[in-house]
Amino acid sequence: MITPREAEQLISDHLPTFDAAERSLEEAHGQILRETVTADRDLPPYDRITMDGIAIAYAAWQAGRRTFTLESTAAAGQAAPSLSQPETGCVQVMTGAMLPDGADTIVPYEDLHIDGEDVTIRDDAQIAPLQNLHSQGSDRQRGEPVLAEGTLLRGPHISVAAAVGRPTLRVADRPAVAIISTGDELKDVTDDVEPFQIRSANDRGIRAALLNSGYAKVDAYRVVDNLEQTEELLARLFEEYGALILTGGVSMGKRDYVPRALENLGVRNVFHKIRQRPGKPMWFGVRDGRVPVFALPGNTVSTLVCLHRYVLPALDRASGCANQRDRWVQLKAAIRFTPPLTGYIPVQLDWDREGRCLAVPMETNTSGDFASLGDSDGFVELPEGQDVYAAGLAVRYYAWR
Repeated sequence: MITPREAEQLISDHLPTFDAAERSLEEAHGQILRETVTADRDLPPYDRITMDGIAIAYAAWQAGRRTFTLESTAAAGQAAPSLSQPETGCVQVMTGAMLPDGADTIVPYEDLHIDGEDVTIRDDAQIAPLQNLHSQGSDRQRGEPVLAEGTLLRGPHISVAAAVGRPTLRVADRPAVAIISTGDELKDVTDDVEPFQIRSANDRGIRAALLNSGYAKVDAYRVVDNLEQTEELLARLFEEYGALILTGGVSMGKRDYVPRALENLGVRNVFHKIRQRPGKPMWFGVRDGRVPVFALPGNTVSTLVCLHRYVLPALDRASGCANQRDRWVQLKAAIRFTPPLTGYIPVQLDWDREGRCLAVPMETNTSGDFASLGDSDGFVELPEGQDVYAAGLAVRYYAWR
């Protein structure tokens, strides 16, 4: 069996890079940017006033003048007026307005005494040239990058794109994904169930995580434990979807037909089984060098661990995501895990007064205790080779999506 890191690398080596497509800003949120976005003009595009008050020429204040005569008003969204008498005059200004021609300093209202058209600067006011100004081009010059290729687009990125005049963006054209649940025992969530039956839950969890990760088309299917029917369904889905995720039927039981069905359909097996718990039976392959197939164990905890540890990060990389980084937390309490495997343990996150992010291990019944997942924030990875993982140990953390 291979290690988790080897599995991660094999998936990355065999996964194709998804195409790119132009999308509107309304559709681009949650997608991976596949171009560099540059400023169409200086940012800010003019010397922008950042405080309500008056605009003066600093030289006049430096020469000893303290009372100025109001000449005009400058508001946001208007062309800049001119300060016609820099030695004696001032312009009333509002936040966001253009700096008036002939002025170079903004004095806020709290430092002023206003009497009709006469404005006097208080004796205790601290005045400096260029104060309360956001200088033209000080954030970015025209043509400079504002968004890097590979960025996962969130609200701030969409705001930046709009601000530089981009109604559309080139983003990863994420594939349609089919989720296939296998097993005679599966029933729909709305069905009555016998004691020997279970409600199909894995497909719901997988679909929710994919939708939350920016995959717009995700469909779920179900098939009984039958080799011919499994092959028939998979053959059809390969023609309609760019990625397949199966759950169940991937172990070594007599009715686990998934590996054989995939082999019969010409899917190249890259690996089967990872040295970990839970999730050891995971299977990964690629069909025709372009359609990835992730076959996950049927146990709900195993399915969700493998999905978040391997599948979602791999699909993000194939989309061109450049900001993937390992996330580390410290264990708040010691964990005992004795199997000679990498362990994945659900945790809650906590923060102490020193600002450390701490992982609180969840009390679970067995590795199949999926009911406890609802109280967890994600899971940590315990590298194999130890029996006891001490409190304070830094470990990798994976958040549920």
